[in-house]
Amino acid sequence: MSLELDPLYWHAVRWLVAAVFTGALAHKVVSPAGFGAVLRDYRLLPESTVPAAARLVVLLEAAVVVGLVTGIGLAWAAGLATLLLAVYGGAMAINLARGRRDIDCGCLGAAAGARSRHSLSGWLLLRNGMLGALSLLLFLPVTGRELVVLDFAGIAAAAAIGFLLYTAADQLMANAPRLAGGLR
Repeated sequence: MSLELDPLYWHAVRWLVAAVFTGALAHKVVSPAGFGAVLRDYRLLPESTVPAAARLVVLLEAAVVVGLVTGIGLAWAAGLATLLLAVYGGAMAINLARGRRDIDCGCLGAAAGARSRHSLSGWLLLRNGMLGALSLLLFLPVTGRELVVLDFAGIAAAAAIGFLLYTAADQLMANAPRLAGGLR
């Protein structure tokens, strides 16, 4: 017995992962210097390699978005998305193990400003793991069911709601320390 996904769910996951990577990429493109500073703050790369690594991350995220949106090299894009999420999670885990919770994860982008600073936390590891697991679903075969017009509305709604929930949870977790301080 093989596991197959209904095409509605498969496409909803595809568009959700594409939306998340588009948002992440937009922040890096708007403020390349800010992203370089975030990458530098992780202290995982030699200083001289940070600018090239920042450009490479932008190119890889752009490849994920193009592949997921166009369908060209879709399996590669899904695999690359999963790999990038694992690398990002690994970088966060190393810094958390070092006791470095106070650095900005770079998730919301340096362009978002100090008010949206998103410190490292176990939540981010969970979030990346969940998104990585979703991107792995894109490797499952899809049932032969034909999509009907209403399915396209369902795909759009599911991907949009998923992205809104992802963004809302991310904002809540980013602001949790400040919100908790205001409740005291």
